[in-house]
Amino acid sequence: MNPRQPVAGDAAEDAEWADRLRAAASADVPQLLRTARRHRQARWLAAGLTLVVVAAVVTILLRAGTFSGLFTEDTSGSPSALAPTPTARPASPMFDPARPFASTPAADWPDGASGILTPTPRRVGAFSPDEVAAALTRVRDVLVASRLDHALLVEHDPTRYLSLLAPDARRQLEPLFHGAEPQVQSLVSMVAPGSRLLGVEPKVKGEMTVRVGDAGELVVSTNYVIVYAFEPDVALKLVDTMNAIVVVRADVDYVLRATDRWAQGSKGLWYGDATGYAYSIGCEAYGRGYLAPAMAERAVATQTDQSRSGYFDPASPAPPPSCPAS
Repeated sequence: MNPRQPVAGDAAEDAEWADRLRAAASADVPQLLRTARRHRQARWLAAGLTLVVVAAVVTILLRAGTFSGLFTEDTSGSPSALAPTPTARPASPMFDPARPFASTPAADWPDGASGILTPTPRRVGAFSPDEVAAALTRVRDVLVASRLDHALLVEHDPTRYLSLLAPDARRQLEPLFHGAEPQVQSLVSMVAPGSRLLGVEPKVKGEMTVRVGDAGELVVSTNYVIVYAFEPDVALKLVDTMNAIVVVRADVDYVLRATDRWAQGSKGLWYGDATGYAYSIGCEAYGRGYLAPAMAERAVATQTDQSRSGYFDPASPAPPPSCPAS
């Protein structure tokens, strides 16, 4: 038996005790007060005994349940009682260098150049299927050279990339790789000095489409998202995987000029409209035309952007820039 559990006999004894205390209080307290008037020096005794007796009565009444609900708060309708118990926020995915993309939308994307596919060639305007196929292959080679090849991505050597463009386009771009890198940022990816890529291929997703351009032009529009994984500078646990990967969106039109309408130096592949963005990046490096992860420039912290998936979607409208305008 639980020694704290009351039994029926206790309730009867409590009731009898309460009656006795009420009688004692009604008889003794007036007498004590009359005595106090005759003996001022005993006034404190009367007050003290009165409090003792009243406290005893209240204690018994509480035990008997007389004041049940009077001195306890009913919380059944209170907001705190009705509100659901808050659940803990899920922990942000931890960065795993062995599987850096595992907790991102890019986890199942193709690796590297296998993510750059060409559509089935068909006649487009005056361009035959074979000419379209050749243009698509050239554009694919340009995308690989500008976004994936170690030579440009890490060593900042644009030789192969520039060799795939028309001679006049090559002459325009080559000087920009020597101090004006932000001006070619929409066309190529280059890792910032001091930052290191992990030994895994970037993830790639997107498409290319073909249309007729101006007279004598074939336009290949490319729309891709490339995700790069970076090596942490120090041995630490990153709160959020996004501190170690960089997402690049590249929407670039490449224009093939192949007819006799063009001078010899202008024949070949040109760059046209080029837009895009980079997300989860080091802004100082990006301002200089390079890619660095967010962890390179700020304290490691969870990113709370709820529209994160939009940055990984090549079909989504371009989100606002990750870095403030300089």
